[in-house]
Amino acid sequence: MTRLYHIHHKRMRLVSFLFLLINILILSRMFFIQSFRATELRNNTHAIGMTERSVQGKRGYIYDRNGEVLAETVHKYTFWVNAKKDFEKEKIIKLFSSEFNQSEDGYRQLLSQNKPYIRLADGLLQTQCNQILSKIKGIKGLFCDVTINRFYPFNNLVSQVVGYVDMDYKGQFGIEHQFDSVLNGKMSQLIYNRSADGRIREAFMEQQPEIINGVDIQLTIDVEIQTVLVNALKQGLKRSGAISANGVILSPFTGDILAMASVPDYDPNNYKSHDINTFSNRVISESYEPGSTFKLIAITAILESGIYNKNDLIYCEEGEYQLIPSKLIHDHEPYGDLSISEIFIHSSNIGLTKVVDQLGAEHIYNYARKFGFGIRTGIPLPSETSGVLRTFSNWSRLSGPSIAMGQEISVNTLQLALAYSAAANGGYLPKASIIKNISGKDFERWDFSLSPVRQVMSPQTSKLLLEMMEGVVNEGTATKARIPGFRIGGKTGTAEKFINGEYSKRNFISSFAAVFPVDDPKYVCVISVDSPTYGYHWGNETAAPIVKEIFERLIINNNINPVKSQQIYNYAHVSSEKNINTLQTATALNLKKNNKVPNFLGKTLKQSIQEANLIGLVIQPNETSGRVVWQSVQPGKQIRNNITCQIKLESM
Repeated sequence: MTRLYHIHHKRMRLVSFLFLLINILILSRMFFIQSFRATELRNNTHAIGMTERSVQGKRGYIYDRNGEVLAETVHKYTFWVNAKKDFEKEKIIKLFSSEFNQSEDGYRQLLSQNKPYIRLADGLLQTQCNQILSKIKGIKGLFCDVTINRFYPFNNLVSQVVGYVDMDYKGQFGIEHQFDSVLNGKMSQLIYNRSADGRIREAFMEQQPEIINGVDIQLTIDVEIQTVLVNALKQGLKRSGAISANGVILSPFTGDILAMASVPDYDPNNYKSHDINTFSNRVISESYEPGSTFKLIAITAILESGIYNKNDLIYCEEGEYQLIPSKLIHDHEPYGDLSISEIFIHSSNIGLTKVVDQLGAEHIYNYARKFGFGIRTGIPLPSETSGVLRTFSNWSRLSGPSIAMGQEISVNTLQLALAYSAAANGGYLPKASIIKNISGKDFERWDFSLSPVRQVMSPQTSKLLLEMMEGVVNEGTATKARIPGFRIGGKTGTAEKFINGEYSKRNFISSFAAVFPVDDPKYVCVISVDSPTYGYHWGNETAAPIVKEIFERLIINNNINPVKSQQIYNYAHVSSEKNINTLQTATALNLKKNNKVPNFLGKTLKQSIQEANLIGLVIQPNETSGRVVWQSVQPGKQIRNNITCQIKLESM
């Protein structure tokens, strides 16, 4: 061995030993990790590559009774370009111009701006931009933002019943507000994988938490009937020049609300652009003195007392009755003897007052309570008013007759519709229903009981009331609701509004409550019109034509056949329908042919207004009762455009 070997031999052995020792330590550590810490380190690795996020379930849908979607949650797409960076300008212009049938020059001008954010289209549904979504990945510089929104396919149609969801995704007004907590999906904590590039994707786990969506709610509303109601209300509002109008259509045997609306209304897809006053459901949120439509309750109390029958005659004082020294009661038309039926048909305040005085005011109070007035119906919608029915101990000497005539009491339109439903269905006050079904995980089933609230009259009284209501339409105060060949019953109401502590002589609530068809009731409809133009303020002039239009459309939509013969009633002191029609037709033709101012002297206000309306003449009376003793425009004068005739009425 060389001298050099002897010098480095020990060093080489030392290095080899060190390498061996290091390898043994590394292998030992690897063995330890793989054998004893494998599970712990594997869990740590998984934890680092996973993340937990809160995910809320989808908000539930709202449907009509036939499954039409009234409210749904959708994705909306907004397309934009950053013009400060490179983008395929011409390609984008051609795509959007072709997709939305817009001029290329418009898009070219828009994209010529040197801005970091240029919006090309905003808030589109997927169906409106499928072509763009399919091509966006291949177009440089075109971006898309996606948001979750509540969408209402029927826009204004059911807005006040359904409500809307605001920017904070909170339900406001209607069903959206009332059931907000259950419509909203529940919050769940889901586990996601985080890949090497930072992207997140859902992890597969055997016990991954379930996403719980909100419940779906099906209403009793029928979109087709709702459309009929809304269109008729809007036409009536336009004709009468009123502030607002509202109405409801019920199924009288179940209490199902088939349609409910008030106008003006709003579009929940664009609620920010509407006055908040249009958001309220006036059918339940506003109460008013009903006027003569409330006489149904008084007549029910009278017939149920067993003291009177429909043919008992009451002397109606020829149109003027001094109840107490400070209270003089008038009828719109002077009458002598009227039966109980005729008092209702011709809406005689005097006849009703005299019977109520004999019967006792407490009897009227008891029946008003029995029908549910002064108490909320309990319908699951926000902001329902109870109306006002004072306790009997707070009634005055005049309260019995006044409330029987629909004064000193306030009601909402739904309460009135339920009362007329009881008259239509044989005597049972139904429970108002707006919810047909609620479905969803872990949701306590809604009470779908169809049990009525209580019986409020006998079947015999119900039958008599239907006969009387048909008489109102055929021969009484609601002739403008008549549809030849079809049996309609109802009652008009014309109530002075109580403003600043007194009854107004110019502002009225015009209403009409109706049942159709009388022989087999399927619909109860109540319409209320707030402050129509004077001259159109009578229930027969404004509210009854709205109901007629509704029933005509329902007849067409449902192929309802006319009856072969109208039922004939032998009411005393009432001209035959044929003679009434002949007289009205002849009068109208004569007035239109002559086109001259009629002679109003000696006529009632109602007669004067009816004749004036036939020829487009505007009259301005000084009072609301009595007979005409003077008119400002001489009878026989040729009518010019916008002519106005003042009349003076005095009691005789």
